[in-house]
Amino acid sequence: MTKQTIALPNIVKRNEWLVERKKLLKKEKEFTRKRDQLNAERRRLPMVNIGKDYEFEGPDGRMGLLDLFEGRMQLIIYHFMFDPDWEQGCRSCSAWGDHISRGHLHHLHTRSTSFALVSRAPFHKIQLFKKRMGWTMPWYSSYESDFNYDFHVTQNESVTPVTYNYRDQATLEHLGQHYHTSGEQPGLSCFLRKDNNIYHTYSTYGRGVDAVGGANYFLDLTALGRQEEWEELKGRATGLGIQAGSDKILNPDEY
Repeated sequence: MTKQTIALPNIVKRNEWLVERKKLLKKEKEFTRKRDQLNAERRRLPMVNIGKDYEFEGPDGRMGLLDLFEGRMQLIIYHFMFDPDWEQGCRSCSAWGDHISRGHLHHLHTRSTSFALVSRAPFHKIQLFKKRMGWTMPWYSSYESDFNYDFHVTQNESVTPVTYNYRDQATLEHLGQHYHTSGEQPGLSCFLRKDNNIYHTYSTYGRGVDAVGGANYFLDLTALGRQEEWEELKGRATGLGIQAGSDKILNPDEY
């Protein structure tokens, strides 16, 4: 096997490194301020009343969207890719979910915000896979519901026109993103309730979802980054980085 050459950072003295670090710090602070502004713009978005009665299945049987709030003001749903015909959930979604499950949802709960996974697979399949992963976070089935289609995370032209990440099928195909025009897709949606009225406030898809993951944003602080081929700088990929969607991604219990 040929030994791979990795392009490592230049070696400099501490005072030289400090000069470059301060230059980067200025840009990081600019980015932080822009991120704060972007977050504020996100919070300024209007909201849309959910007038439809969606039905889910969970450990306590059938329930509505309001039940998923667990009495709190806000609800975050991760649209976990799990087709009814599959025997296990998407590997990339499972890696994402593992960050959340091993974390502490009480930090959300103390801010009156609930979190749940929702998949189109029947609940008995979800239960088996959840047990295998050793997860405890809420996970519900939207099987035989319009929920996935209405929030554009299941693409089926015979059910509803294809739309993903706010782009129609023609735009997705023009961009070469044919993989987003059929089947299950990842996404994250936020809801707010006022009394018994439910409002949709935000959804994000594609790369917008990984902004909430755990490990990737620690890796973004390191010299080698995520170690994937698409990243700048070129030559830093170690062969250890695995891009989302790759069949090389293992389920958490397989590492």
